[in-house]
Amino acid sequence: MIIVGSLTIFLAIVFAGCKKREPIPPSTKMFSADVANEWMKLNMRLTMTTPGFNSVVGGRSFAYVGLTLYESVVPGIKTGHSIAGQLGGGNALKALLPYSDKNSIYVPASANAAMAAITKALFGNTSAANVQTIDSLEAAFKAKFVARTSPSQLEASYSFGKNVAKAIFEWSKTDGGHEAYLHVTDPTYVPPTGAGLWIPTPPAFGAPIHPRWGSNRSFITGIASATLAPTPLTYSEDSTSPYYQQPLELYNISLSLKPVDSTIVRFWADLPVNYNVPAHATGILCQLIELKKLDLTEAAVAYAKHSMAMNDALISVLKSKYLYNCIRPVSVIRKVFSKPQWNSVIGTPPHPEYPAAHGAVSGASAGVLEEIFGKHFAFSDFTYEKLYGVRSWSSFEDYAQEAGMSRVLGGIHYKKSVDIGLEQGAKVGDAVNQLDFGGKLYK
Repeated sequence: MIIVGSLTIFLAIVFAGCKKREPIPPSTKMFSADVANEWMKLNMRLTMTTPGFNSVVGGRSFAYVGLTLYESVVPGIKTGHSIAGQLGGGNALKALLPYSDKNSIYVPASANAAMAAITKALFGNTSAANVQTIDSLEAAFKAKFVARTSPSQLEASYSFGKNVAKAIFEWSKTDGGHEAYLHVTDPTYVPPTGAGLWIPTPPAFGAPIHPRWGSNRSFITGIASATLAPTPLTYSEDSTSPYYQQPLELYNISLSLKPVDSTIVRFWADLPVNYNVPAHATGILCQLIELKKLDLTEAAVAYAKHSMAMNDALISVLKSKYLYNCIRPVSVIRKVFSKPQWNSVIGTPPHPEYPAAHGAVSGASAGVLEEIFGKHFAFSDFTYEKLYGVRSWSSFEDYAQEAGMSRVLGGIHYKKSVDIGLEQGAKVGDAVNQLDFGGKLYK
């Protein structure tokens, strides 16, 4: 498979590139983003093969990995500083984070150590083969760094990175989502019943997932309440009602899907691959970092902001979902339209319809990417170049709109739900963009 082959080639390049040099001062501006990118790519792959790492759990793991990356390279950022004190519950993290003399840290090594430790901790249920892959990537980078700095600096860097990861992982245990991959559903949660309220959906007719996620600690204090979705349209089976027009529109769309529509649906559903939504979005950011040749400082801030925004968007949208508990389109169309065999293009996720989670994540992602790369930045996504071709957009807003609309074309969300989700995500992205990482760090 291409994924495995790329890692093998990368490891070979790492070992081949070792060359004895004198120790280098710690400034992250002197280093490429390779160590950050390779660890993020590995985290993307791990979500594909580790049980329980759906978009919600995956979004949380990316957030802590991104934060760990940033905090592990802070000693090398001239104007940078820890952001722990700005985060919800962050004073507890601030007390746990290690202190470091900036001159003693070789930041690529501290980042490598931190990323290995936090990845292994967050993917606590992954396979032995995946653990070996984590260890191999860490060892490959460490072998490269041995020739770049002194033994004492390397040891200090590794100790610092591991302690950063340890502190952040311990703090993560108190957010309400610790080891969520083991308990995606909650047997103590009883869904409300009544007209227009969520019921289990095909194909699995499973229990609702993560019903209490909206109460988790967010990185931006109170973000779920601050961005709560407005009250949805009142459920009605009257063909003249505003609500009825939503399933009617969706049903009519399903009767006239074009090949390009089906491609968009499957592209954003990551079929037949198994990326979750935050993993795909992280992959897009990784491509842009490589395209623009961002340095380690810029990449660390970008990954931290982007991943925390997606995490908080998921908390926000799930709080709204389970507050309103809206029925899914497939349930309405089958019953009200007397179409018992009707199916959405992709399987309906087991949680309430309103608002759209993909819209929220995409809106948050686009808001952060726009702040980093610019409002009118045209770009392409090569994730599924061989499967679906390259997809391109003229702006991050266009990217988010298409990602959200894919859920309408796929038959699992109404357009209004997508629009509200996009708005929620954009508000979350704006809030994350207000975090102070130590001044403007991008070119």
